[in-house]
Amino acid sequence: PNDVKWVVHSSEYVLLCEQIYRTAWLSIKHKLMVMNNPVIIMDLDETVLDNSEYQINLFIKGEEYQTKSWNRFVKKEISTLVPGAKEFIEKYKRNPNARIIYISNRDASTLSATKNNMKVLGIYAEEDIFLLKQDKNDSKVIRREEVFSATGRMKTYGSQKIIAYFGDAVGDFPNDEKYEFGINKFIFPNPMYGEWD
Repeated sequence: PNDVKWVVHSSEYVLLCEQIYRTAWLSIKHKLMVMNNPVIIMDLDETVLDNSEYQINLFIKGEEYQTKSWNRFVKKEISTLVPGAKEFIEKYKRNPNARIIYISNRDASTLSATKNNMKVLGIYAEEDIFLLKQDKNDSKVIRREEVFSATGRMKTYGSQKIIAYFGDAVGDFPNDEKYEFGINKFIFPNPMYGEWD
């Protein structure tokens, strides 16, 4: 389908993603020089990890998204990188205390596979935090609140001040007037799947 073809083959997709990551770096790099413990929140799929192979497989098999087939794909550990992601993460991580909190709707049972995949891609760091979905009620809103309030899975880390958010859907971002798109919220193109009105 054209939506998948655009992600896999178009120069525009590559350039857009690289442009967003460059803009993000220019916007936050000064903060890294003055903050002791900078933290950003990133979505994983179609923000850091490219899963277009899964969409291709669905098309070839004439199937639709299902949790079981998606989890099987994740456990194959074959996701690739969204253009610009590795370069951005490497630059960000030059600050020795910089941390990423990954808030993803990947199933918590795929955490080990997700980390292994990221190790192969050269973007895994031990100090980063993964808040994957534990059950159907474990929304990204709940997990962001844990980050802010140092509760639940974030209890041992203390309250975090987030300098920027990265995602491919509006639900990846808080509705907070302190954050603006293009300044400290960065959204990536994903025509392959999502919830749109």
